Amino acid sequence: MTLICVPITVTEIHTALADAQAAADGGADLVEYRIDEFFSGDGHEEEAIVGLVSKSPLPCIVTCRIGAEGGAYDGPEDARVSLFERLGTMAEAGNAAGPRYLDVEFAAYKASANIRQKVNLAVRHPGQQRDLATSLILSTHDFDGRPSDLLRRLSAMDEEAAAAVVKIAYRARSLRDAMEILDLPRAFRRPMIALGMGEFGLISRVLAPKYGGFLTFASLRPTSTTAPGQPTLRDLIDLYRIRSIGRETAVYGVVGWPVTQSLSPHIHNAGFEAVGHNGVYLPLPIAAGDDDETAYLSFKATLAELVEHSDLGLRGVSVTIPYKRALVRLAGEADWGIDAASKAIGAANTLVIE
Repeated sequence: MTLICVPITVTEIHTALADAQAAADGGADLVEYRIDEFFSGDGHEEEAIVGLVSKSPLPCIVTCRIGAEGGAYDGPEDARVSLFERLGTMAEAGNAAGPRYLDVEFAAYKASANIRQKVNLAVRHPGQQRDLATSLILSTHDFDGRPSDLLRRLSAMDEEAAAAVVKIAYRARSLRDAMEILDLPRAFRRPMIALGMGEFGLISRVLAPKYGGFLTFASLRPTSTTAPGQPTLRDLIDLYRIRSIGRETAVYGVVGWPVTQSLSPHIHNAGFEAVGHNGVYLPLPIAAGDDDETAYLSFKATLAELVEHSDLGLRGVSVTIPYKRALVRLAGEADWGIDAASKAIGAANTLVIE
């Protein structure tokens, strides 16, 4: 089962706990406490963070993200690692509960043997001699686009014996980027969080259960996202009905540019729920390009990949501006069936895949 995690940026302990309770009430499975804006390396802050974790109403991930990977932490690295050690050994020290996971950037983890050793001593893994309950998520983030060494980086993370989960998140530049992200969890041994940032990445977040993703993130409210394109908890559960998505779920969507404003997902997903259909309807943005021919080639390549991807299970799309004429052109080139009305007017707004 793919877990739903709500990230919480910690600025005040009581507010973070209230948000965690709201996440629990809203149906989340766990929360991620982003402490990089709260923790500066001070001992007093460390005690407050231990208290936050011990009182958390949901199992939690603790992340103190460095600036190079989208975070705000700029304090001493030894203080951050010391905090990880303290949190990872909370249960051993007699606390009722420590964090379920510590999220450590792979770049920081591999930067020094000393850091790696200290982190490994604080987390549960096959070679651990201590009775610990906290596991390690090794993560890597790229806010610009697909890392050029993506597969090599993931292979190196996958080979780390202390890692319980591997996480990759980068800005998806297209739906084709997002489709590659969706396929990643099946290509490696360890449980994986694989997410695309930005509007093209939404499909990777919603369809994570269909591809075996370990978890997906959802913000508590639109103003509290921690990554571009992150859906809200309410949308993920109520609009896209993520709890009902599995390998056999049929996929539908609205293709166009732009499509984020479309009401079609609200209408179709409500309809699917009403009739008990195992399907989900998503916005499928395809950037229009600089001219008509560039736009057509992008539309053709993207739609062909979506249609031909056997695991996706695409069963139909609504097509809106600027691609209604492009759909008829593509159908003619691909020898798809075209109804008489669409042939007559040279445009169509629906593709059915049988």
